[in-house]
Amino acid sequence: MQIQEIFTSIKDTMPMIGEVIGALLCGIMIGFWGVWKKKRSNLKRLLLKDKRFVQNHTQLHEVLTELRLMCSCSRSLIFQFHNGGNFSDGSSMKRFSVTHESVASGIQSMILESQDVLLTRYMELVRVLETSPHKIIRVESLPESSFRAGLQINNVIYFSASPLKHSDGLVPMGFVCCHWCFDEDLESLAQEGLSHDSLERSIEHTSKTINSHLVYNMGQK
Repeated sequence: MQIQEIFTSIKDTMPMIGEVIGALLCGIMIGFWGVWKKKRSNLKRLLLKDKRFVQNHTQLHEVLTELRLMCSCSRSLIFQFHNGGNFSDGSSMKRFSVTHESVASGIQSMILESQDVLLTRYMELVRVLETSPHKIIRVESLPESSFRAGLQINNVIYFSASPLKHSDGLVPMGFVCCHWCFDEDLESLAQEGLSHDSLERSIEHTSKTINSHLVYNMGQK
């Protein structure tokens, strides 16, 4: 009789057990679905971010190439400032690196050799950015310095440097450089009626376009 009562009790509780198991399984399935949905959303966000990254940097390279072709220069480059270590007094070491480059056929790239460069070695460059932005300058006119030596090693005869600044228009972000490795490139432009003044205005305009791209990209991060 007791055994029958036990079986009857078990039979009566089966629906309740089934409901509990069903609820647990349902909860587990909802949990898995939630995790899958979150991962899928994160993957879409990452893919969108990667796509935007490629588009933004492709646009920058296109503008840089347009600048090189417009000025008939051998190289056009974007350098960006960044911190890299600290001095013994705790102040940060300001460095710069080439982040984008467009080179003419047969011209050696500088992107690999121009990473993590200590800015204090190139104070002449800082002076040029402050006093002669966008100007086309003959390398031989520079005083003896690491900056002049670096340009000469890379066969640069003329160059221009245009400052890049953050959205506040005050904090330096980097600079755009144009390198001419052959006298005849500038001479041919002069024969076409393009003076240094008109070229410098074009360089200034394009550097502002590049500046806007960089500021916008930073805001998209």
